[in-house]
Amino acid sequence: MSGVKFVRRVDGLTYEFARDGDAHGYPSYRRVDLDIWCRRLPGFGWVVCNAVGEVSSRPFDDAGQGEIPPEGVWVSRKGARSYVYDLVRADPRASTVSGIR
Repeated sequence: MSGVKFVRRVDGLTYEFARDGDAHGYPSYRRVDLDIWCRRLPGFGWVVCNAVGEVSSRPFDDAGQGEIPPEGVWVSRKGARSYVYDLVRADPRASTVSGIR
């Protein structure tokens, strides 16, 4: 499976996202169990958002303006809570645009 995983630091909970087409000229990844997306939004960078573009997570150290979502620390907000995740490649082929199906 070509995609990315978000691993929550506090407890290791993992969310998997599989490659699912393109959005705004960049690869798009859909969470395997919900209609939640990892996408690059125009003028904003890489984020995790719902289908209408409401942002819930983004990279912490870098706005993520590259061709694929940046590995490393991401932060999310759900209501009054915040979480820290590490984005990791679910498939080594996902680390280059040419390797993404």
